[in-house]
Amino acid sequence: MNKYKLSIEKYGQFIKFCIVGVINTGVSLIVFSILLHYGVYYLMASTVAYLAGIVNGYIFSSSYVFKKKFSFVQGIKFIGVYLSSLLINLGFLFILVDIIHIAELFGQLIVTGFNVVYNYCLNKFWTFKS
Repeated sequence: MNKYKLSIEKYGQFIKFCIVGVINTGVSLIVFSILLHYGVYYLMASTVAYLAGIVNGYIFSSSYVFKKKFSFVQGIKFIGVYLSSLLINLGFLFILVDIIHIAELFGQLIVTGFNVVYNYCLNKFWTFKS
């Protein structure tokens, strides 16, 4: 069997999660940048941008990545995962921007990398667990 086919079968769900994540990240970064442009405080801008990503993420994660029907309990778990991730995001972003003095947008990109792995693991093994 083709080694690429084995990789897709083995890692396909994570690849799909990353594709959805790239779209969510794009949406979030666009919202974040627009809000910063209009003078919104960077932590508030990050919160609003993150919430926009949660809505988009739940729709695509449940239907495309994990192939699950929408359910109330699953939705609550998904929101819980992403709210905990938001708190981590804001904490790390504050440290990077206010303490280490990294630019807001660059700090957001750094924090996003951590959140990808965190969110995937919690969603795979808890939210959308079969």
